[in-house]
Amino acid sequence: MKQILIISPIPSHPQNQGNSARIYQLCKMWQTLGFRVHFIYFGLEGLTEQQSLQMTQCWDHFYYVQPQGGAAEPSFGDFFHVDDWYDERVSTLVAELCSIWTFSHCVVNYVWFSKALEVVPDSVIKVIDTHDVFGDRHLVAKAAGMEPVWFYTSKALEAMALNRADLVLAIQDEEAEYFNRICDAQVEVVGYVVPPEILLPAPKATNGKIRIGYLGSGNPFNVASIISFQQHLLSADIDLSRFEFHLAGSVCNGLADSTAPFIVHGMVDSLSDFYRQMDIMVNPMLGGTGLKIKSIEALAFGRPLIATVDAMVGIEVDNPHQTCALMTNVVDSCNAMLNNNEINQLYQDSLLALEKYNSRFISSFRALFS
Repeated sequence: MKQILIISPIPSHPQNQGNSARIYQLCKMWQTLGFRVHFIYFGLEGLTEQQSLQMTQCWDHFYYVQPQGGAAEPSFGDFFHVDDWYDERVSTLVAELCSIWTFSHCVVNYVWFSKALEVVPDSVIKVIDTHDVFGDRHLVAKAAGMEPVWFYTSKALEAMALNRADLVLAIQDEEAEYFNRICDAQVEVVGYVVPPEILLPAPKATNGKIRIGYLGSGNPFNVASIISFQQHLLSADIDLSRFEFHLAGSVCNGLADSTAPFIVHGMVDSLSDFYRQMDIMVNPMLGGTGLKIKSIEALAFGRPLIATVDAMVGIEVDNPHQTCALMTNVVDSCNAMLNNNEINQLYQDSLLALEKYNSRFISSFRALFS
């Protein structure tokens, strides 16, 4: 039985944000290929009893490292050293496990936890699942008029950290091209493969309105995009009485006092229940980096998806309602859904986009790891 060591500062449970969903899905895919998954969680986001139980039951071996103190401040003032958030106690545990088990692969989630690879034996294939680009991320945020949050470093430090790996996993093609330019490691694209859970079309609303939904986290790009979408809906030449716009997830916390025209749900207990109630999903993302996992999620639940170009980076699509360049185009696409033919075509094109996406990355994953 092959053994694989996974190191993550993000929990795999619950899958209520894109990074947790990505981590969970890849680990399940490794199990499908016959790997026994050893999962180390460094508790950057804390650990509840329920999470501990879920991860213990899900993975073949589960280990927890409790952080000591808060996250470090940026070493360079304007940006972090790539190892600022790393804890050497993770290296101690990794070295101990490598002395007990013979791992074929060690996978680190995020470039800023790559220091763990320095204590892994040379016989082990060292992998970084990047999730996103962090080099000059603070400059990207500032260019978009936002203060940088979470983690950001320089391109030079990101390159140094990537070179600790034998294999670098990018979540979409544009980021793979960037990683190839700055590091010497092998770079491959493995997208967010998610088994389709195609829901039946939502029953018609008793009030006859079309229900358009968005579910996302409260990261700054999501919040800024939703606020822009809100402003455009309120000022556009569109009959809002024909629609219900539903908003769920921690992104709701980013709205100002006025939430119109959204029906705000906050955090939901069941993703599938929320999607089941929606006729159409929308992802009006403007800017940001990485793969927009919520776009893939909407497709996987079998919902027609209206989206911007930025929301579909890494996903091959042909429908013009999924290549909106401006927020006005998103609003126009919503208005077009009053036509049943437009909804039906968008539904078919959304299913096709998911099929092509999953087929590509299941093949590439098997080629890399089986």
